[in-house]
Amino acid sequence: MQDILKDITLTNGYDLFKILKTHFYVGDENSWWWPSLRSLEVKNGIELKGARDCKTPSLEHCIASFLGQNTKYENAYSAQLALYEYFYKIIARDASTPDMAQFSQCQYPHLAYISQEVFADRILEILIDTPLDMLAQYIHKAGFHNQKAQRISLFARNLIADFGDFATFSAQVEKEWLLAQKGIGQESTSSILNYALKREEMVVDSYTQRLLGLLGFEFYDYEELQSFVASGMERAIESYDFDISLAQVFARFHGKIVEFSKANKLKPRVF
Repeated sequence: MQDILKDITLTNGYDLFKILKTHFYVGDENSWWWPSLRSLEVKNGIELKGARDCKTPSLEHCIASFLGQNTKYENAYSAQLALYEYFYKIIARDASTPDMAQFSQCQYPHLAYISQEVFADRILEILIDTPLDMLAQYIHKAGFHNQKAQRISLFARNLIADFGDFATFSAQVEKEWLLAQKGIGQESTSSILNYALKREEMVVDSYTQRLLGLLGFEFYDYEELQSFVASGMERAIESYDFDISLAQVFARFHGKIVEFSKANKLKPRVF
């Protein structure tokens, strides 16, 4: 590991945050680290320039939480692009000529346009109406495409059945509902709450457990690890020179842990 973690004493997550913050850049004031189709600049999987509506709930990240399971980011992203191209063909056919000027800086302006929250309910309808074999073809590059297609479709159906629309889901969904969905475990639940719904939820993963294990900590379940990493983090808001929510701080902190682990070739560790 890099010398920045040599001979350090950790009492909570904030101690680790203070060390990593100055060493790993995860984007501008609008960045949540994990890119979206509306990101203004992305490099090596890092959102360097965040979306202008970065605080708005995102169905895109809900879908991405399924696509990203058990695969590389690049594969999940390729599947996401293919899926949103499919969405765009249907939405563009039904809508008037879209105004994409505000998305001209995005890599795929037309996909950024339909990834707005205003189209979330239409995309949910498309997911519900699309045959599973066709859906699986679009997300083939994500791996386990048949399984993921089933789970994404079921998620869309249950969301509409229980909440009626994406806005209500975003405002009212609780952790227990997410955990009850097929294919959504604890990490995916935290990812949806934080990155998709902009909630104050710290995402921890196998990289987090591996890093803290090398620093002399042993955690045997997700909640215990999450509680330690989130502890003391309210103070982290003061370390930024721009307005930032605790939810965004959590997102960026998770990103720093992942980037540090990748840079130091730390192998993920399974609970």
